[in-house]
Amino acid sequence: MFTDRVIAALVILRFQLPHAALAVLYGMDLCTITRALHEIRPLLAARGFAVPGGPDLRLRTLADVFAYAAPEGAELRWDGTEVRVRRPRVSKPG
Repeated sequence: MFTDRVIAALVILRFQLPHAALAVLYGMDLCTITRALHEIRPLLAARGFAVPGGPDLRLRTLADVFAYAAPEGAELRWDGTEVRVRRPRVSKPG
């Protein structure tokens, strides 16, 4: 169902929930969740982000964000926090 795919994609994007965990919650296969994310993500990106107080304005690119923020006097910050990723040892497969 389309709504389920949208909700699954939003949960993954918002909470960074692993695909495998969401597959267990939905009772689906991992590849089904991954495929749903790959289907929905471009649709969300094409739609852009709504701007509060400007229902007709959508921010679709990073350039749009900067162009909107400058006259508003908004300070933009980049979060460059590193996220630790567990990697297999060189001598061990997988």
